[in-house]
Parts: sequence; structure tokens; C-alpha cells
Amino acid sequence: MSAEEVFEREITVGNTMGLHARPAAQLVRIASSFDASMSVEKVGDGEDGEADCRSVLSLLMLAAGKGTRLILRTSGPQAEAAFKAAVKFFESNFGEDE
Repeated sequence: MSAEEVFEREITVGNTMGLHARPAAQLVRIASSFDASMSVEKVGDGEDGEADCRSVLSLLMLAAGKGTRLILRTSGPQAEAAFKAAVKFFESNFGEDE
């Protein structure tokens, strides 16, 4: 895999409270633990926005409530591992509800 490879996938915020402070902080920890850049982009509701996953404030500014569609993107030397960890985190509904 080259450092130029980008991983991208649309994900939906599925937990009841959305992407609030606790899961935003956890996502920052995930993103910061890899040598990769990671971002999410809000799509589909007329209120586009993009957030750096290494910034809690940036993530909170998205106001991503339940049902919000996001494009997750990673790139860099550890992009695939970072991507898989972030997807798993979103699919678990941030470990908050089922």
C-alpha cells in the first residue's frame, strides 16, 4: 500500500444522541493513534461541513445527530488501519446503544 492511498466510505450516525462530546473525544483518540489523516464530511442535508477527526471542536461543529450521513476519509501510511478502527467505532454506535 502506498502513502497516497485514500480509504473512503459513507457512514451514518446511528446512536440516539449523535456525535456528541464523548464519542467525539474517542474518535480523536482513534485518529491520533495512527500515522494517517482522517476526516468526516457531512452530506445530504443541505448543511455540508467537514471536520478533522483530530479535533473535538471540529467534530462537534458538524452537529451530527442521529441519522446524519458522513463520508469518512483516511489517507497516509496507516490509512487502512485507521479507517477500519473508525468504521468499527461508528458501527458500534459509539458503544452507547444498540
